[in-house]
Amino acid sequence: MSLRPALPLSRCLLPVLMVGLAVTATAAADSPLTASLRMFQDVYEVGTVIRGELTVINPTEKWVDFDGAAELAGNLELVTADGKAISPTRPRRFGAARAKAIGPGGFVGLTFDAGMLFPRLGRPGDYTLRFVPSGAPAQQASFKLIEAFSPTAAYRLTIETTVGPLTIALDPSEAPVAVHNVVNLARSGLYDGASIPRVEKGVAFKIRGPGAPRYRIRPQEKTSAALLAGTVLLEASPPGPGAFNLPHLIVLLGPRPEWQGKATVIGHLLGGAETLDQLIARGHGAGLEVVSATITQAAPDEKE
Repeated sequence: MSLRPALPLSRCLLPVLMVGLAVTATAAADSPLTASLRMFQDVYEVGTVIRGELTVINPTEKWVDFDGAAELAGNLELVTADGKAISPTRPRRFGAARAKAIGPGGFVGLTFDAGMLFPRLGRPGDYTLRFVPSGAPAQQASFKLIEAFSPTAAYRLTIETTVGPLTIALDPSEAPVAVHNVVNLARSGLYDGASIPRVEKGVAFKIRGPGAPRYRIRPQEKTSAALLAGTVLLEASPPGPGAFNLPHLIVLLGPRPEWQGKATVIGHLLGGAETLDQLIARGHGAGLEVVSATITQAAPDEKE
């Protein structure tokens, strides 16, 4: 889809997936120039820089005429989920060098903030950025825009498993970075399809989140909340200078005082007693799947 993701989402997701698209980008359809369009992330928060990069490249051994460097951003358009195409606002703010030609192996390019080009990107949703050069097929890169995280909000994470739901009340007061990352990962759909590989009765069970190294959450915040049955924490790497949290949720089924000071607590189990009973009954080889994970905010009178 940050993501301080690791900054919330930005650090958690850095380095994030990059979209590199080979396109033809010139006024003449038969020009040898090519271009690379990429978004630096596949998920962004509302209000953050939605950074992309567009580069026109001369792969030949000759000089090639090109006078569209200042107009590169004007060849971008935003497509909303309902198919509406939007032209950029004041694209010359992101003009590249005013080149008239590109030398052998040379390039011109620009880095842009799509949020400045397209005011529509103040709303969450799924978007596609298209590069529409004259005389060549359009190419595109899609990304998701999620709601901005509020450190004062009461967030709830509902994990829908194949045997029923579990509701977790998230608490950012002691671990703001960790909770921010978990909220953004859930909003990005990265817990959908997660697994519960096993349950250790009286100890804990794990909800296995995304496993790629880019989802490591730093710093490894130390929390003082009591580690009791129902406490939810993140799986931690071994202690040391480069310690970090993984986005795997650990739900305690009994007190674990020996883990105090070695784990980042992000909340507690709020609902799902029947689901919990079924998980415990399945025991060691639970092998369950998370169908979906959704984030909601509690109303002010519902806060605990």
